[in-house]
This record gives sequence, C-alpha cells and structure tokens, in this order.
Amino acid sequence: MHTDGACGPEGAGARIVLKSPEGEEYTFGLRFSFPVINNEAEYEALLSGMRVAKYLEVKELSVYVDSQLVANQFNGIFEAHDELMQKYLKLVQELAVDFDLFQITQVSRTLNKKADALSKLAALTFSHFKKEIWVEEVRVKSIKTDGVSAAVEEEEQSWMTPIVEFLSKGTLPIDSIEARNIKMKAPMYLLDREILYRKSFLGPHLQCLNPIQAESIIREVHEGIRKRH
Repeated sequence: MHTDGACGPEGAGARIVLKSPEGEEYTFGLRFSFPVINNEAEYEALLSGMRVAKYLEVKELSVYVDSQLVANQFNGIFEAHDELMQKYLKLVQELAVDFDLFQITQVSRTLNKKADALSKLAALTFSHFKKEIWVEEVRVKSIKTDGVSAAVEEEEQSWMTPIVEFLSKGTLPIDSIEARNIKMKAPMYLLDREILYRKSFLGPHLQCLNPIQAESIIREVHEGIRKRH
C-alpha cells in the first residue's frame, strides 16, 4: 500500500493505492474537511489506508510512505515528542495489531509519485477523479473519531429507488445511459433488510433516508430543541 497526504491553501487530502500480490490495484481518494498540518495529513492518510485494508480483510500489509517522520516514528527510530503525534502513533500501533504482518517503509517521493500526485488532487476537488476510483470525505480527525454515523439524506425519490430495485431484483431503467449509471453507483451501496446504506471504508455505513423519513427526523429534532427551551 502506498499512502500520501497533502495540505495547502486549497484544502487537505490523501491518496491510498492498494496493490494485491496478483497485481490488482485499488485507488482511494480522500478529502479532509478539517484543517491539518502536513504531518497530520500523512498520518491521516496512513490510518485511512489501514482501515480500508482491514475492511477488505487484508492479512499482511506492507506500507510505503514518503514521510520520514511517520515511518521512523513507527519503526522506533524517531521519538514522538509532540502530543498530537503521540496520539496518531498510538492509533497506528493499535491498528497494526489487527494484521498478521504489518510493516512501514519510507520511500522517496519519486517512488511514491502516484499517491503523492493524487493526494494533491484530492485536496483540491473530487470532480477530476475517474469513476473507478473510490472517493470519500473524512469529516472528523482520527484522534477524535467517535464512530457515530450521520444519515445520508435523499434529495429526490428517484435517486434511491433505482438503486434499491437493482440491488434487490436486478432491475435496471430502460434508458441505457441511466442503467449504466446505476450499475456504476450500485457497488457503493448495501441493501440490508430493505434498508439502503451508503458504504464507508473508514467508518460505519450510512443509512439513506427518503424525504419523508428525513422530514420526520428534522421535526423530532426541532421539537426536542423547542421543549428544552
């Protein structure tokens, strides 16, 4: 696995490239919706990649990073003096135990150029990504993650229904372009006991809500706020 984090005036992002022994390659793009410094971005990229690998049930993982600090802190060459880095290092060490084999190797930025270039792209926007690349927005730092998932609100009923129909019955829209779009979107979703979830590699799956459900929840929240005041 090659990981790299990048941050700048335009934002922060990360790129994860997982490659199997058979040569299959999986690419993931992340955009951080919170401010980070360079070292934090590198650690966030590493932790996100480890969670993706765990989700995919990887047992042996060799990680290549171009961050000398991250690699040497994990390998015990550098000591983590900063409290923030100590927290990140502890998280990496805890996740590493879940693998039968786990190692981190520092490589030059030129050898890690694919992850490096794409992490910079992730920091800017998702609009340039190809459709075969999995993209996800990370809203909370790893050292503050509480594991609580937020609901995904459906904007239009037609958005969710075709996906449910395809996952449950294999039914596709008559229009060929729309059918192709549904086929491309479907792997990002999971249908469990008639409930549609948006898959997440980095945390709990997100339950999709239709407009009526979303409106009901909003009313309950407003009612709760009104009663408290």
